[in-house]
Amino acid sequence: MRVLAEQRIGVRPEIQALRAAAVSMVVVYHLWPEALPGGYAGVDVFFVISGFLITSHLLKDAIRTGRVDLGRFWARRARRLLPASLLVVLVSAVATWAVVPVTFWRDWFSQMAGAVLYVLNWQLAGDSIDYLAAENNASPVQHYWSLSVEEQFYVLWPLVILLGIWIARKRLDRKSVIAVLLGGITLASLGYSIVLTISDPAQAYFVTPTRAWEFGLGGLLALIAVAPPVRLRAVLGWAGMAGIVATSLTYTASTPFPGYTALLPVLSTAAVIWAGVTPERWSLAQIARFRPIQYTGDISYSLYLWHWPLIVLAPYVLREQVSQPGLWLLLVISIVLAAVTKRYVEEPGRSLPMLTSRRPRFTALITVGAMAIALVVPAGGFLSARAQTADGKQAVEQVLHDVPPCLGAAAMVDPTCGRQALGENLYPSIAALKTDNGIAYDCYNDVPGSEIVETCTYGSTRPDATRVAITGDSHAAMLVAGLASVADQHNWTIDTYVGRNCIWATPEFEPEYVACRTALQDALEAGGYDTIITTGRSRPDEFTEAENLALSSARAAAWTRAVDQGTRVIGIIDNPLLPENMTDCVIEHPREAVEGTDCLVGFDQAMRQFDTTTAAAEMEPRAGLIDVGDLYCRDQMCPMVIGNVTVYRDRHHLTNTYVTTAAPIIAQRLAVAMGDDPQ
Repeated sequence: MRVLAEQRIGVRPEIQALRAAAVSMVVVYHLWPEALPGGYAGVDVFFVISGFLITSHLLKDAIRTGRVDLGRFWARRARRLLPASLLVVLVSAVATWAVVPVTFWRDWFSQMAGAVLYVLNWQLAGDSIDYLAAENNASPVQHYWSLSVEEQFYVLWPLVILLGIWIARKRLDRKSVIAVLLGGITLASLGYSIVLTISDPAQAYFVTPTRAWEFGLGGLLALIAVAPPVRLRAVLGWAGMAGIVATSLTYTASTPFPGYTALLPVLSTAAVIWAGVTPERWSLAQIARFRPIQYTGDISYSLYLWHWPLIVLAPYVLREQVSQPGLWLLLVISIVLAAVTKRYVEEPGRSLPMLTSRRPRFTALITVGAMAIALVVPAGGFLSARAQTADGKQAVEQVLHDVPPCLGAAAMVDPTCGRQALGENLYPSIAALKTDNGIAYDCYNDVPGSEIVETCTYGSTRPDATRVAITGDSHAAMLVAGLASVADQHNWTIDTYVGRNCIWATPEFEPEYVACRTALQDALEAGGYDTIITTGRSRPDEFTEAENLALSSARAAAWTRAVDQGTRVIGIIDNPLLPENMTDCVIEHPREAVEGTDCLVGFDQAMRQFDTTTAAAEMEPRAGLIDVGDLYCRDQMCPMVIGNVTVYRDRHHLTNTYVTTAAPIIAQRLAVAMGDDPQ
């Protein structure tokens, strides 16, 4: 039997083929997701390869001498990876400044800084649990999350090896101790990955602990001293490659990932590496040595870096979506840029005598300087965006302080208002659009289904004030700022009970939210409220008709308990759901949007086919129901800009500015339903 060490001499064709397969999976998935719906797993193939190669490299000295030269190792990694990585970030930053609307600058430049510092995966994990950031447009460097995971692995893995050496010292076998240590980390990480993928799949996708086991499995493979029998190698190689292909074809965006499902691509990659090369004519190695495959493996790193910025930025350069021929052109450009970067950036950076002939501390100094330079453009863009956002917020505050006629929702109910009552001004400005939330989410519980432990109180402090509670999810939270602004006028004291997925309903629907809904029901019943106002996001695109009916029934049952106690319940029909994120239209065509000639959605496309608030009111007829659909749509069209105010900040969340202009109208209708207004 041939030991694995013999297979590590020179460039291993099967590993280059794996790199080629991995980058091809990712690139095709990003260009044509329907062709390879599981292509995202190509990243996991890279992780296993890195775990195997880096552990193999570290073990050479660790087992023999009991030492690991950390400075030399980290310097080599920096020279290998950073030049191309920082170049692409810098080019992406300059291009963003040149062609991308300022609306996206804060998020994008912030992510570019995270990419330079190799912490982007944690940044994206934070955004994934931030409901207000979850629908942000993907940045040109979003794919750097995987590079961040790898760099963190490169920093921590040598320390793990050193820990194993220290534990072994002279009494224990170093290799055995390291194997036990890596095995424990791998199993713990796999377990955590499975658990977190079930409880919080969005965060699990990005964080390092859920991915460490993939590197660990590659590392354990490097510890195996004996290669499989010759007759088994070809079978292992083909079986492994078949598993990778099956992953890319059968996995989809709905597949729980990473978790246990990542075992298929990870174990398949390990099988190909373990099989190594074999002379049999029908083995995988014969195809792996095919020159285009080997070359694709050679440029895989730069190809991975370049393809995504081109995909993201191309529509802003062209001012339209990229056509199918355009996607093929982007692929060709990506390959050309990768080849050039490999030849003139990667290779010189790795072998430049000025760096390789000096101590690692010199490379470290150059690395810090290069990272600082790469941060200049993102930092400048971020600061510029922040200043423009502040100006936009100030403009909104000024116009809402002394509201002119026909601003926002008033233009929908006043027939004397023209389409362009306030010239070409747009509120909020393009720069401030994504942050136009006001106080809406100050007391919003963002943890899905958790108990609402904090409320805010707004409005009248008079002892005879009408006590009002607002409850629901983010769509109820959107109304808070607007109703709070008019609460004093109506002598209302408003308490808020708003949280993610904690809609007011009895727990039989979605029993995983029993804790939040039970606590919410108890709080509302104990609050002594005169009126409870409620709404919530209807999800016909996520729930079946039966599920929507079940949710409506659960909401009606909760309302009945309150009505039986003498509390008035009023539901507000949910706002429209756009067929796509039309805010991009406003961002790209603000003048046309203000004029009402563009950025319009048909009534039939925007209005929901099923609204659970309406259905619940039909099941509990003693509850009131407020329809404010006329504030969003008119003449069978739903404009994105009404009365010079942008209505939405994403596909279904309203801007705080528009809600504030609509608040007097909504409040008047609520007052009538509450019996507080003689009209």
